[in-house]
Amino acid sequence: LLARRLFGDASQFETVSYSSIATAVFTPLELGTVGLTEKEAAAQHGEENVDSYVSSFSPLEWALTENHSELSSFCKVVVRKDDQKVLGMHIASPNAGEVIQGFSLALKNTTNGGLKFSDLTNLVGIHPTVGEEFTTMSITKSSGASIAKTSC
Repeated sequence: LLARRLFGDASQFETVSYSSIATAVFTPLELGTVGLTEKEAAAQHGEENVDSYVSSFSPLEWALTENHSELSSFCKVVVRKDDQKVLGMHIASPNAGEVIQGFSLALKNTTNGGLKFSDLTNLVGIHPTVGEEFTTMSITKSSGASIAKTSC
């Protein structure tokens, strides 16, 4: 990308959308993020116009050991309420960097108004994977319902 910008044809460049660049933090429980945080989305669109789908889960790989029995993974999809456009996606889990990378392309794609929450829930996730969690979310933060899962 840098070489194309330095030595390529300037008419071929598209503007970089920094909010669609995926970021990962490689800690023992990886963190992956792309798009707006809930706070940033509320600042841009108004707090009353933003909600988040949230989920707490235990990856299947953790079910095989007792070392992780007390731990949970977490994911969040920040949406604009009126049209359910996805504004941000965030995950704390094993392999979060790998998971969020693919979703960054979907979030960057602005065709047909951008990624909608229904695009995620209509996707058939690969079972059992951490990334599948984004395809099965149904509880919003504003609902106050429990986000804990007991099994796959």
